[in-house]
Amino acid sequence: MREICIDFWGVRGSVPSPGPKTIKYGGNTSCVSITVENKILILDAGTGIRNLGTKIIGEKDLEIFIIISHSHWDHIQGFPFFIPIYQPNRPVYMFPTLHKKNVVLSSLIDQMDGAHFPVTPDQVPSNFNFITENPLEVLASHGFNVDLVPMNHPGGAYGYKINIDGKIICYFTDNEIDPPYEKSIEFKELSKQCSGADVLIHDAQYTESDMPLKHGWGHSLISQVTKLGESAKVKNLVYFHHDPERTDDQIDSELNKVSNKLAEKDSNINPYFAKEGLQIKL
Repeated sequence: MREICIDFWGVRGSVPSPGPKTIKYGGNTSCVSITVENKILILDAGTGIRNLGTKIIGEKDLEIFIIISHSHWDHIQGFPFFIPIYQPNRPVYMFPTLHKKNVVLSSLIDQMDGAHFPVTPDQVPSNFNFITENPLEVLASHGFNVDLVPMNHPGGAYGYKINIDGKIICYFTDNEIDPPYEKSIEFKELSKQCSGADVLIHDAQYTESDMPLKHGWGHSLISQVTKLGESAKVKNLVYFHHDPERTDDQIDSELNKVSNKLAEKDSNINPYFAKEGLQIKL
């Protein structure tokens, strides 16, 4: 059985939030990687992808695949700072067709227009490949079997249900479980999609105190994510996409609440509040 390593490089939502009160969990925006042997699947290109690039720059045999959940800034803004794209002849595969092909493609590239970023795409020396034909089949041929799951999020987004050697990893960032607008996915179907997952990574940006102001902004309550994990009977539940205003102490407090609640129910779920440097091995 091959080892699967899930690493967290950026776990914040909306905007980077560096500072003394976010050191423990980190202030970088969304980026998670899944490594199997000499292949790495990168989920989103928030500012966390910069540190990932620094880590893997010397791993010349590592094949790089990048998929983006949607084109909001906190999921693409780190891309121009991903060092491997500046390595001559380095193959990097992008899959912009998974959500609104033209929007995601233009969002990634338009950042590098010479005005907003000093380097333009024609100056990037890597073998940069946009896979626009049969992207899911291409990913599957490399061992990443991916199902698209629509998320409830303004402007639209996809979550990814990833099957690797029978292990299920669900990356459901930027999903509002109970939005005031028309849903792309109901709770019952959401629970079905992640049923029995080995790892569920889910948006948990808000607490009840953030409401009703932020109802409809496209993110879920921590309590709703707990309910989803219990309903789906997942093994490892990762609370992700923390609010930029949430301090380390506040996140610690929320983790304690969740852990105590699950313990009271004799739940078999392992809860994590995502932080930079967290690694889960399957």
